[in-house]
Amino acid sequence: MKKIYQTLLGVLLASPLFAQTYCTPVCSNPAGGCTYGPVTRIEIPSAAGLFKDTLSCTGTGYEDRTLVTSITGTFNAGSTYTATLTGPYPSPKNSQFWIDFDNDGVFASSESIGGVNSWGYTTTVTLTIPSTAAAGTRRMRFVSEYAGTIYYPSINPCMGTGSYMFADARDYVITVGSGSSAACTGAPTGGTASYTSSYTCGHNTITLTDAGASSGTGISYQWQKSSDGGTTWTNISGATATTYTFPQENENMKYRCAVTCSGGSTTNSSSVSVNVNRINGHITYSSAVPDTQSLKVWLIYHNTTAGTLTAVDSVITCLDSSLPYYEFNGMTSGSYLVKAKSLDVTSSVVGASGYVPTYGASSAVWSGATTVSHTGAYDSLHITMVYGTVPSGPGFVGGYISSGAGKGTAGDVPAANMLVFLQNTTSNVLTQTYTDASGNYSFSGIAAGNYIVYPEKIEYATTASATVSITASAASVTGVNFKENTTAKTIKPVTISSVATTGAISNDVVVFPNPAANDITVAWSHTEQTSVDLTIIDVMGRVVMAKQMDLGNGQGKSVISIANIADGVYTIRMNGNGVSFTEKLNVLR
Repeated sequence: MKKIYQTLLGVLLASPLFAQTYCTPVCSNPAGGCTYGPVTRIEIPSAAGLFKDTLSCTGTGYEDRTLVTSITGTFNAGSTYTATLTGPYPSPKNSQFWIDFDNDGVFASSESIGGVNSWGYTTTVTLTIPSTAAAGTRRMRFVSEYAGTIYYPSINPCMGTGSYMFADARDYVITVGSGSSAACTGAPTGGTASYTSSYTCGHNTITLTDAGASSGTGISYQWQKSSDGGTTWTNISGATATTYTFPQENENMKYRCAVTCSGGSTTNSSSVSVNVNRINGHITYSSAVPDTQSLKVWLIYHNTTAGTLTAVDSVITCLDSSLPYYEFNGMTSGSYLVKAKSLDVTSSVVGASGYVPTYGASSAVWSGATTVSHTGAYDSLHITMVYGTVPSGPGFVGGYISSGAGKGTAGDVPAANMLVFLQNTTSNVLTQTYTDASGNYSFSGIAAGNYIVYPEKIEYATTASATVSITASAASVTGVNFKENTTAKTIKPVTISSVATTGAISNDVVVFPNPAANDITVAWSHTEQTSVDLTIIDVMGRVVMAKQMDLGNGQGKSVISIANIADGVYTIRMNGNGVSFTEKLNVLR
């Protein structure tokens, strides 16, 4: 048994992991090295596969990776290799590699195989293995100093307190190959380039692959790109393996891999096109962020020849770094608008304060929208949602919108489900509503003040209403009516009639309040006593109340109970000698 132990001990001592005692690199602020820009990735395409270290920085200033069997590689004598270094911060980093070729426990200056100065997010380093290097298992050291004044090729492999404020050192076990395999000669095989893509909200990732390319001693790879269809090509930094993954660029590109034989020539792979054809953007808010950041976005094609606007696609947003993001792909060239509507029920309640449907970049109406002239590549249009705040009070504004010419009907018909904005006198949107199946709309619970009503329909040119005034003595305004002309593509006001709630009454008939709850007041100013028939009719044409009234000579009022009439929109009519009155009546409790 003792003999077995002695044998095992001898094997271990013969290994470079145990046979030598190496200096332990020291820096004065090891945790700072991890904080201010660690090296997060080292990749070297070796003769026996990809050498790759993506393990995190430990904060000690030194990582011993010699027992991490997954991080290894073979580097042949007389060959060169390209190392790719990656870090998350742009601070300058001075870096150097050594291999203890004579296995004496010291990284001598003559054993430096390459380095680089003042690199930021990523860089490449050429590593050269001497042709005289003996084959065998060896220790490799990497040192990187952040924002320092010690430069390659004079970086100290042992570092040292005071000289290295923020630094990171790492040791690995690698294999030095004898280089006995004959290096390549002649023209290598270029291979066939292809790509795959993957999508995460707001980000398309492309992976290029060169299949069937030559491999072996003396073979190196360099991916190239061309933005002009293959006329000119440029090398892509760090893309030196047969696969390369990167975020898709915002323009059409061709890619190929240049395969080089150190003892021969270079052959290019076939090229592959990665095209982009999208309109995208993020969405922000002009007021508080809603509880649910989910919106529906429409893509609207503007046919500038025919003068038409057509919704061609819609998507639901996803969250990209806490911002809602939309993306449309595969459009034909042309002009486009985008429109977003919040799906959060607490921030987009019809008739209340909240976010209204908004065109990009930030317009409640289509005529103020930003147009994207898309040419089949990449365009971005961000949207800031418009927030309307309703000034609260007892006021009411209502009306009716009809649709006329071009409808193919004998007369006008209700314009149902039309978006209607209530604006202040400077055209700022305060709130929104939609017409019902009968073409009626209303805004209630608004404060005294001056307002404008603005129906909004894509393609249509709207003429806003005249100023509507809500006062303490005239808190209800009805008859703010509009007519939609489907041939001329216009929406224009028809009439505005105010309903006074108190004060003198003209030689006319009025009904108030409107909307009403349990009672209405019929007021008149008439030159002679007369009898009229009063009827209240629902939207189906059914009479829900009928009675006869006597209107006395001069001014008068009569209170009528409507407590038995359900909430809804009705028509109230009064007809008699010299009296013809028709009005929309909103019953609302």
